[in-house]
Amino acid sequence: MNDHDVMKPAYERFTRHAAGQADEHSVDQTLDVPQATVRHPPSAVVVAHMLETSQLRADILARVYVNSHVFFEKLIIDVLLRMGYAGRRRDLSSHLGRSGDGGIDGMIVLDELGLDVILVQAKRLRPGTTVPISQVRDFVGSLEAHRAGKGIFVTTGHFSQAAHDFVAAVSRRVVLVNGTKLADIMIRHNIGVQVRETYQFKELDQLYFRQAPI
Repeated sequence: MNDHDVMKPAYERFTRHAAGQADEHSVDQTLDVPQATVRHPPSAVVVAHMLETSQLRADILARVYVNSHVFFEKLIIDVLLRMGYAGRRRDLSSHLGRSGDGGIDGMIVLDELGLDVILVQAKRLRPGTTVPISQVRDFVGSLEAHRAGKGIFVTTGHFSQAAHDFVAAVSRRVVLVNGTKLADIMIRHNIGVQVRETYQFKELDQLYFRQAPI
């Protein structure tokens, strides 16, 4: 059994759970309650969405983990461009993950003259694994060697508090992105996911009903 099989979500269990809650909390039960005076608990749809989003994070990290390190390095470049770095221009990004790169897996040029750059390191680890603080120190050292003022260290695992304290104390601007945050960014920007259903939740427009009579 591979790691993906171990981490594969029990998706059907969550959907059955959400369906059961939907039956118990029918919307019809609240139609005769004054909307302006009652705050309803999260609906069954909201609860189901929270459960599925949590499971989707695990799905994303499991799928990334079973892919190659090259896939992960290129994925991080895609994520940063989709977020708007380098004006989303592919020609201002580089994938550098190769032997002798000094731990630098990618570079995002923030201006056409190359006066400001972000260096990237992508560490594909089993979800739940902690990145050694020594690797964070090495990454900061690589920034200094490349005379870069900004760096992003991304992992499918997580960072210790000591690592966060360390980067907060250095002169370089370094951002640590753990697996949960990476998955949330991918979901928000629709990278590796697709919209299945969309719902609109509406409430009474109190101002409309307060209009002066004609």
